[in-house]
Amino acid sequence: MDEIQNEGTVHHQAVAQVEALTKRNLVVYESFFSHPAGIIDDPDDGMIAKLLTSIDLSKYPGTLDLMMNSPGGSPTTAEKIILTCRSYTESFRAIVPQSAMSAATLIAMGADSILMTETAEVGPIDPQMRMQTPQGPISRPAAAWVDAYLDLVNKMQQAIVGKQPHHPFAEMLRKLDPSWIQVCLKARQLAEKIALDYLHKYMLEGKSEDEVRDVVKNFLTEGEEFSHGRAIRAEKAKAYGLNVETIEKDSRLWEAITTLHARCEHFVQTRGLAKYLVVRSGGIQVHVRQVQIS
Repeated sequence: MDEIQNEGTVHHQAVAQVEALTKRNLVVYESFFSHPAGIIDDPDDGMIAKLLTSIDLSKYPGTLDLMMNSPGGSPTTAEKIILTCRSYTESFRAIVPQSAMSAATLIAMGADSILMTETAEVGPIDPQMRMQTPQGPISRPAAAWVDAYLDLVNKMQQAIVGKQPHHPFAEMLRKLDPSWIQVCLKARQLAEKIALDYLHKYMLEGKSEDEVRDVVKNFLTEGEEFSHGRAIRAEKAKAYGLNVETIEKDSRLWEAITTLHARCEHFVQTRGLAKYLVVRSGGIQVHVRQVQIS
């Protein structure tokens, strides 16, 4: 990637090129997956709203595409982003060039449809939970925290019944705050409710409650039975019941979207950004530095 030709103005032009092909307004949300602050979090909704007020949405009336590459994050913020995007448009679509996992999958579920490349993926909707540790913030799926806690409880009980030393398990349990486990459980319940509510209202409007619940169950059990990060590509997402369209490979739209994504991904990684949001008229770069508080 040519560093000189990968600056903000080039990204603005690349966004406009995608819009010219789709005839729809576009906002790009690009995360640095390895950055501790790269997850979907509270300020994101406000930044998207700020960008939406900065562009002339009448150029492509009643339309909005949100192109996301994100590891996920807060289901609460995901719902806010859905509501904000929908407040600016009649037709809301999610575009996934590479990965929209966890809460990003929730946002996609709040759209009318999802446009994916052949190699793109969505994922289980178990939210990513960020905890502060002495070594810095760490993010894990909510189910991972809950499963670890229950596993330790079970092992301690088995040790007690078998009259074996249970102190190692008790010591590890002391390091896990029970209230944090409750927070994780409630986050999972919230993710499920958001998926049910918005799929029923928009993408799967007209489907029965049981049909919508089956779709959501697919995206919950995928993470519970296998892996939180397991890929759900376009064909599987369709089979699970979502309204998904695949971009034809080597088409003009495929080239425009993959080029835009590659440029934005390279931009965040080489500059160490947590996130980068961009539209045809400008962008927002999110820099976060870890500060030691004594």
